[in-house]
Amino acid sequence: MLPGELSVVAEVRISGLHHVKGKEVRAVLKTRLPSPWPWAEKPALRTDFLRADTLAIESVCRRHGYLDARAHARVTPGRNPRQAIVTFEVEEGQRTKIGAVAFTGVEAYPADALRKRLLSRPGRPYNPAFLIADTTRISRAYQDRGYIPHVTGTMIRDGYKANVRYDVNEGKLYHFGDVEVLSPPDPHVKESLIRRELLIRTDEVYRYPRIERSIERLYETGLFSQVQMSAFVDTTLPRVDVDLRVRERKPRWVDTGIGSGTAERFRATVEWGHRNVAGSGLQTGLSTVLAYDGRGQFLLSRTEAQLVQPWLFHTRTRGAPTVYYEARDDRLDPRWVVHLWSRGFSFEVRRQLSRFARLSLLNDNTFVNQTIEFLSPALTPSDSLDREELIKLTPPHYTTHRLALAFDRDLRDNPLDATTGSAQSVAGEIAGGPLQGTSSFYKGVLVSAWYTPRANGWVLATRIRTGVIRPFGEATFFTPDTTLDDEVQRVPLTDRFRTGGVNTIRGYNESSIPTSGGLALIEASIELRIHLRGPFGLEVYADAGNVWPRPSYIKIEQFRPEISDEPLDPGDVRYVVGLGPRLKLPVGPLRLDFTWGLRPAEGGPLKGVPKMQFAIGPSF
Repeated sequence: MLPGELSVVAEVRISGLHHVKGKEVRAVLKTRLPSPWPWAEKPALRTDFLRADTLAIESVCRRHGYLDARAHARVTPGRNPRQAIVTFEVEEGQRTKIGAVAFTGVEAYPADALRKRLLSRPGRPYNPAFLIADTTRISRAYQDRGYIPHVTGTMIRDGYKANVRYDVNEGKLYHFGDVEVLSPPDPHVKESLIRRELLIRTDEVYRYPRIERSIERLYETGLFSQVQMSAFVDTTLPRVDVDLRVRERKPRWVDTGIGSGTAERFRATVEWGHRNVAGSGLQTGLSTVLAYDGRGQFLLSRTEAQLVQPWLFHTRTRGAPTVYYEARDDRLDPRWVVHLWSRGFSFEVRRQLSRFARLSLLNDNTFVNQTIEFLSPALTPSDSLDREELIKLTPPHYTTHRLALAFDRDLRDNPLDATTGSAQSVAGEIAGGPLQGTSSFYKGVLVSAWYTPRANGWVLATRIRTGVIRPFGEATFFTPDTTLDDEVQRVPLTDRFRTGGVNTIRGYNESSIPTSGGLALIEASIELRIHLRGPFGLEVYADAGNVWPRPSYIKIEQFRPEISDEPLDPGDVRYVVGLGPRLKLPVGPLRLDFTWGLRPAEGGPLKGVPKMQFAIGPSF
């Protein structure tokens, strides 16, 4: 029995499986497969592992309804005396399915509604774990209505049918008692700021979801690093008392970051903030962003200061006044650079309608100075005069006063890398008109995304985005482009629709469709996110979309996909396909996308040559 004489596992085989997947069985085995690398240590053959593995295989089969499953391990010699081939022989037997599902003692909760919550349903393969999970689900359902029941589940086997019964002892109707807040020795957060977030009221019917939601609301304030609620049941009254313990976060914080992307090759951010100004619950922040392109040319600088009142008008309504200053160079049009200096102030009111939906109202007032710098020198004196006339047509100063209303609903499990759920956003705004200002227009945008998990762990993600702008009132032209549609000219450049880039239509330069912008937008994307191993994955996608000068310019024939060498017309929908690896990071996936276009177009991939782009975070 010396270590040098121990047998090693050369191969692991599984026979007799017909309905249970071999991959699921191999995942529970302790007897490991030998590594493909020649320098790796070979796994030793252990009889205790073989006994444990046979029991684990039988347990997996029982989870699929094969209650009579049996497994045996057989060891045969390999190519040399030290090698052993392990074969697990499985007899699945006949599958047992759930027959009747019955309740006893159920009075305060509708039996039909309770039955819909269960995993045990007639016709499903019987899984012994269903009893444990369903007793918990029944107990939670009752706790939503003020009861703390005692639930037991039993199964009576009748041939190859499993009749399930749940015995419920409902008990008394409970009410909330007192909530005791146990603060740290030297608290910075007043107890009144804590209690206003609680959904627990003394003498109200006990509902456990209110405890969960109260904990979430306390975390949402940003004031605490840890929140713990303990419920103490008093069966004599009957009522439930709650002890609340919190651990405060440091009130001041500083964040810095440096990043790089396909468009902004250098981006630096600095933020400072205070979470609890003067102990009043007010929050403030000061942030600065600086960005340059790949050739070291300036793109963006923005500084803003914000004050947040989380409980405006003594309700859980967020009010946030903001002042800002921004300098931007718009270099998308190859003929010129538009230098923009903006200063302004805004006020946003946001109301949480439910756990997943919110409504926001924003009033923004921007004062802009702009200059036009032509990139190519004038060829003739008359050309210089024409440029001077064009510059005179564009206002050096203009103001935009807008009022925007937005509704958002987010059911995603993880905003940084969603695997299930959906997200919708509807926004409408009016600029100018009764609000005054140089520009006047209506704008509406709709965005919707869905995330569907597959059985193999893959995720199918889809998104649509559409929008329309309609100018009105006195006409003012904001860019020196005589070839551009007059209606587009009446909207400031930064307010027009432009698409293309790593998060919209991949393979195209950022906001290059078109560089001058438009008033109608349609986009659609579909993406299959494939998990490979560990943090590594792969995405396969297709994007389509375009921006038109006016909604009336959209034609059905422009949506026809076609593979050809003929360049796309400005009104044709852009279609691209691609794939790329993904590396999962705490801040979202790191993506490297390779994109092919069906037809060549300015700013897009060349015919037959993929265009490479990288970014951090999901495309949507």
